Amino acid sequence: MEREDTLPLLGEVFREFGFEGASLSLIHKQTGIGRGSLYHFFPLGKEEMAAAVLSNIDAWFEREVFEPLAESAEPEVAIDRMFTSVDAYFRSGKRICLVGAFALSDTRDRFAVALSTFF
Repeated sequence: MEREDTLPLLGEVFREFGFEGASLSLIHKQTGIGRGSLYHFFPLGKEEMAAAVLSNIDAWFEREVFEPLAESAEPEVAIDRMFTSVDAYFRSGKRICLVGAFALSDTRDRFAVALSTFF
């Protein structure tokens, strides 16, 4: 497993339990990623994990939504693709926006820079 492979798993833990509720023990239990691997990939701990997850989400939206909208010669096709991608990402409304959840929680100040670039 590579560091990049851990980000979707970590994102789901933060979605379900929030930043504060996601202890390292819980992260290990929910993801199946060994503690040694977690520390290897994220030596600065849970805060580095959350920052990496937020960066990964930002990159996904840039790649899957914003770039196609900006670069498409056919706006209708780009808009359809955007809706399809966003619907899949949010699982037709069954998945919360992790960036929004961080922005509305007590952790917003801790991740202010990442949140401000997203919004």
